[in-house]
Amino acid sequence: MQTAALHEWIQQELQRAGGSGKHAQPGALILTLVRRAVLEGVLLPGVRIPSSRELAKELGIARNTVVAIYDQLKSEGMLVAGHGSGTFVCRMQDNLRPDPRPCAPLPGTDAWSTPPSPGQIRPIGFSHRGLSYQRHPVHQFWRPQPFCSGQLDLNLFPLATWKRLQRRHLTPDDASCLETGEPGGALELRQAIADHIRTTRGVRCRPEQVILTDGTVESLELITRLLTDPGDLALLENPCYWGASHVLNDHGLTTSTLDVDQNGLPVPEPGQIYRPPRLVYLTPSHQFPLGHVMSLGRRREWLDYALTHDTILLEDDYDSEFRYIGAPIPSLQGMDNTGRVIYMGTFNKSLYPGIRMAYLVVPPQLAALFAAAASDFYRDGDVGQQRVLADFIKEGHYATHIRMTRREYGLRREALLAALRESLLPELVDGRLKISGGAMGLHLALCMAREADDCAMAQATARLGVSVMPLSVYCVGGTLHRGLILSYAAVPCDQIPLLIRQIAPTIRQHLAQIPAPSRVRYPYGAG
Repeated sequence: MQTAALHEWIQQELQRAGGSGKHAQPGALILTLVRRAVLEGVLLPGVRIPSSRELAKELGIARNTVVAIYDQLKSEGMLVAGHGSGTFVCRMQDNLRPDPRPCAPLPGTDAWSTPPSPGQIRPIGFSHRGLSYQRHPVHQFWRPQPFCSGQLDLNLFPLATWKRLQRRHLTPDDASCLETGEPGGALELRQAIADHIRTTRGVRCRPEQVILTDGTVESLELITRLLTDPGDLALLENPCYWGASHVLNDHGLTTSTLDVDQNGLPVPEPGQIYRPPRLVYLTPSHQFPLGHVMSLGRRREWLDYALTHDTILLEDDYDSEFRYIGAPIPSLQGMDNTGRVIYMGTFNKSLYPGIRMAYLVVPPQLAALFAAAASDFYRDGDVGQQRVLADFIKEGHYATHIRMTRREYGLRREALLAALRESLLPELVDGRLKISGGAMGLHLALCMAREADDCAMAQATARLGVSVMPLSVYCVGGTLHRGLILSYAAVPCDQIPLLIRQIAPTIRQHLAQIPAPSRVRYPYGAG
């Protein structure tokens, strides 16, 4: 480029970007463009560039702006001032310039598996863990449509009460809510949680044992960081919450699985797994996703096993607030006298997903280190929000909200059960479909014979505007379960029958393709 034409190139680039040389803040734009001209070889090494006076006049900007640009580029080593002879482009090393060679295909494409051809540059690629996350089938089925998992009816949330409590903690003369907070979380919220779960779940703990996190995944990450080493064995339920299996695998643990039955995850028989696990991930109050409840006898078996084999039991109590039949089931942690259970809870499913507030309860001897590590690794702590939630619990608003939503979600559960029986009665009667997990929680599992293509069904229902999750995407080894997960919390009662009638022909059509002799063959414990 002739240096006299530098200003013309800058004007063209500004116009292409939708601006002009008379921009309100031209310095940053022109600095970027001159830097580009040097890096991309538009201005060649050793070339004299226009004086600051000349370029300022051509661009119609203040000379001081151009002087500042030149000074910045000199400090970056791109320009150099001659002795009375002007300013020149530095002779940079070749490895500082962008390489003009074409790029190899992006990671994830078929061509990525082959080496780049000569002259190509391979871009940054995902790790095996990144590709594993990217390719997990759960992502292709999640859509914000009716029956989509993880959604709540936010119209049921007492927003006026919440806003009133927020105003209480955002007074002009108190900026403490802007701090990161103390390790482990705001003490008033930890106290409120300890009191609440002691009363409602039978959890035995003091406030300092409660560690605040932003969700179950973060709770699992913190446990894995502090209590395991790479290569340790973790035992999982099959099927299982996909986030748990990913966290444990991503931290270098070896994972093994056992199929759940009607009583939850069975204790391993001798020789069934090659060594005792360091961790066991359990959802005893409402197995995810099949919905089974772990029996009292099975819970005692697990506590005995954990004590004998120095195993840590992780109790994920993700939606125990929503039980519609019978009394609430006490926690596994409340039965533990030896400190082998770590209890995990969350408000993301009982209040609203965006609150990002969860917690774990650890044995007393672990509390101080867990609190410090949670602060160091994650810097969690919207102190104002934590104080609001503490008041929300202590003043009884949380209990009132749970009673109201439990009543409403119970009605939606009944509406869904009635709609399934109305629209898919023949398939339910002859055993091609089986409803699982209806006593509590916010979803039902519609189990099918293992020959059913639940992924194809989910794709077909998505085209009809209904988002269901295939049961098979939660399988992590062992028996392959087939079925559909229907989450009903965000679907009003009056819409449920219509939506089920809408997707019933698609489900019936897919089930009709299963050979008659196989129609009643279910995985063990799928009922």
